[in-house]
Amino acid sequence: MAIIIDTGGSSGRTYSDLLTQVAKWMNRGDLTAFIPDFIVNAEARIATDLRLRRMIVRTTLSVALGSPAPLPEGWLEFKTISLNGDDLDFMPMRQLTGRFRDCSGLPACYSIEGEQVFFGPSPDGAYSVDVSYYKQLEPLTSSGSNWLLTAKPNLYLYAAMAEASLFVKKPDDANYWGGLYSGIVEALKNEDAQATHSGSTLRVRAG
Repeated sequence: MAIIIDTGGSSGRTYSDLLTQVAKWMNRGDLTAFIPDFIVNAEARIATDLRLRRMIVRTTLSVALGSPAPLPEGWLEFKTISLNGDDLDFMPMRQLTGRFRDCSGLPACYSIEGEQVFFGPSPDGAYSVDVSYYKQLEPLTSSGSNWLLTAKPNLYLYAAMAEASLFVKKPDDANYWGGLYSGIVEALKNEDAQATHSGSTLRVRAG
C-alpha cells in the first residue's frame, strides 16, 4: 500500500467524505469494496481508546426486585453509579456473589457480567439507579457524521488506514498510521483534561 500524504480535497467530515478520502489515500482500487469494513474497525478502535467528556451521558437504570439491570444503550464504561445519592462500589462478580449470596436489601455494590449490571445485596424492591457513562458514538453508517468526525476527521482517516494496512498484511504501514492515530488520541485526551479543569484552582491541603 503506497503511503500518500495529501491534505487537499475532501475534508472527511461526513461518512461519504470519509469513504472517498480513504479510497484516495489508499490508492488501491481493488480494495474499495472493503473500505466500509475498515471504517467499522476504525470506529471500534476509537471506542476502545477514547473516553472524553462529550461522550458522557446520564440516565437511570430501573432495577426490579431481585433482578439485575441491563447495561444502558451504547455503554462503554461507567463514570458514576449511585443510589439515593450514595455511590455504589464496584466489586468483581465472584466476590459480589460470594458476599451477598443470600442477602437482599438496599444495593451498596455492583458488578457487570455480560450485558447486565448485578447488585449486592440483591434489590429488595424496585429502585432507580442514577448513572453517568461513556456512550459509544453512533456508527457513521447510520448517523452520517458526528461531532468527533467534524472536529478530527484525520482521527477516523488514520484509524481506517491502519486497519486497511493490517488487512493487506503490511505491519510497517499499520504501525505508521497507528502512530499518527495514537498521537491524535493523546492530544484529544490532553485537551479534554485541560478543558475539564479549566477555571479551577489547584488547592493544596495542609497537614
